[in-house]
Amino acid sequence: MKKPMPFDFLLDYLPATVVVKPAIGMYYIYFEGQIVLIFRKVGKNSQHNGIWIATRREDHASLKADVPAVTDFVFGKDEVFEPNWLQLQDGHDDFEEAAIRICELISRRDKRIGKATPKAVQFTTK
Repeated sequence: MKKPMPFDFLLDYLPATVVVKPAIGMYYIYFEGQIVLIFRKVGKNSQHNGIWIATRREDHASLKADVPAVTDFVFGKDEVFEPNWLQLQDGHDDFEEAAIRICELISRRDKRIGKATPKAVQFTTK
């Protein structure tokens, strides 16, 4: 039996034209030819559960200032991951409010969120 998509309430705060593609334990969210988010909720490495935000390194500080619950990825002690992604951990006290804020930024086409990839381009809505 297929597991339900985590954080599906957030779809109400995203544009109706987003494309959702399931992967193993994750759901990739595409908007206008860019990957914008990944929703993750699995048992293994639960510290990585939550929302992954596709962005650029140069936009990290301003996004963190706008949404203070957002953090860098940390895999192990002092081991920061992929500089183009930020994370909102699902256990954060302000998870729901921060997640909605991120979705609102995407809905307003905030240029700090989103990354064009060969796969993402195929999900451009016309």
